[in-house]
Amino acid sequence: MAIVLTNGECYISHDNRTGGIVKTGNVEEAQVFYSCNTAMRKVFKAPSKCKGYYPFELDEPACGHKSKQERKKYSKEARKMVYEKADGCCMLCGQGLLLEDMTLDHIVPLSMGGKDEMANLQAAHRECNQFKSNILPEDFLDRVVKIFTYQMEQNHSGNQVWGVVQELLGKIV
Repeated sequence: MAIVLTNGECYISHDNRTGGIVKTGNVEEAQVFYSCNTAMRKVFKAPSKCKGYYPFELDEPACGHKSKQERKKYSKEARKMVYEKADGCCMLCGQGLLLEDMTLDHIVPLSMGGKDEMANLQAAHRECNQFKSNILPEDFLDRVVKIFTYQMEQNHSGNQVWGVVQELLGKIV
């Protein structure tokens, strides 16, 4: 199943150069999502740019989009190389990770044009990998910062220390 976001005339596309959202009249250039939930996450992330756009399931053979890419099966040796490169830590949260609990995360998701090759793999906890889903590394950082900021604001609103941290965070990110 291939899903795109459309308003009936244009499609939402992802600009790999800037990481932003662009609109195109060509369905071949549209960003493809593999579930309605991931498509709607894009709408919720950028409501003003996606206003009036809705998920639309494509008839894959007619539009030329490829179906979901078959993932390679990596050998134990290849998995161990990824694990050792990460020094036994999840590359998304930084916490320790057992080799048998490791999942392989595509740094640039396959659905965003990433390659299914060793150079595009990193070690991750299953939960971290699922949380990252199919977003680019720079979008992942933005997502984590927004969640952290929101949660801290909910729990520490009015706290002077949080106010200072919030200012510093705004300057860094």
